[in-house]
Amino acid sequence: MILSLFVGFILGAAALLFALQNTEVVSLVFMGWQFQSTLALLVLVSVGVGVLISVFASIPSAVGNHFRIRMLEKTNKGLVTEIEAYRQAERMGASPDPAAVIDLRT
Repeated sequence: MILSLFVGFILGAAALLFALQNTEVVSLVFMGWQFQSTLALLVLVSVGVGVLISVFASIPSAVGNHFRIRMLEKTNKGLVTEIEAYRQAERMGASPDPAAVIDLRT
């Protein structure tokens, strides 16, 4: 937590220093639109838009990983239950009850 705050502080200070050193007004033309703003603002907005695009591009992967993790946790819980049934049957000296064992090989 402290490290991320420190890195955020350093990046914020660098962005402020960049903005203070690049105050020239520039003109940007894009698809018929014309903008006039400081160079620092245009660069920082471009970086921000790039960050947003990368975050939105990673959302489908994150959601898919979330569902995969939940499925694996459920499978793991079933396997732990099966192992416990075998261990309990071994302690009693009998073979495990087939009805109590879950076959997850299919």
